[in-house]
Amino acid sequence: MEIAIILAILAAAALAIELSSMTFYLLAVAAALATGSVVAWAGASTGWALAAVALSAAAGLPVAHRVRARLSRPTPESEQLADPDAGHAVRVESVAPEGLRVAYRDTSCAARLADEYQDTAVSPGDLLIIVGRKGNDLRLAPVSARTSAQPADPDLGHLVRAESVAPEGLRVAYRDTMRTGHLADEYHDTAVSPGDLLTIVGRKGNDLVLAPVPARAPARS
Repeated sequence: MEIAIILAILAAAALAIELSSMTFYLLAVAAALATGSVVAWAGASTGWALAAVALSAAAGLPVAHRVRARLSRPTPESEQLADPDAGHAVRVESVAPEGLRVAYRDTSCAARLADEYQDTAVSPGDLLIIVGRKGNDLRLAPVSARTSAQPADPDLGHLVRAESVAPEGLRVAYRDTMRTGHLADEYHDTAVSPGDLLTIVGRKGNDLVLAPVPARAPARS
């Protein structure tokens, strides 16, 4: 019985450490120790109890490793939390061999296309999406490539005209229909009037997410 108590105490200690560290490995160890304790309480010898601990650990540790690897794999949501700029729209101000200058949050920022989009043609006025950062430079992608995990939205980058403005949102004309929408977070302080042109930069539920269109931006049909 002493071995059962010892294993139970060790299992509780491993579980307590796991709750503060979230390694998942100690969870597997705690489960193995608890299994050994149950075997010992059932009347098995110390050798059988320790064998149960070893077998349970051998089975549980690989599972813990897979779970830890899966949960630590970055997702669009986790990348968004890690970089609050990711997913936001910017407007190209100028294009030069050394990189781009883009308008974002009322400032002019240095930027480059992400490696997989280096061959994409970009012109002043184009709308791009922030997909990361390297040093002080933003890394950008075309609007249609918002993330690899999200299918391209054929509406992204197209123009709409504001029909009405209300505290609860906008009503815009698009494809001969009236749609509801609201400005993207970074443009919430931008004044919008009926008749203004806006660019579709995303979708939230049934609402279009919109951004202002500089006068020089090329219209898309």
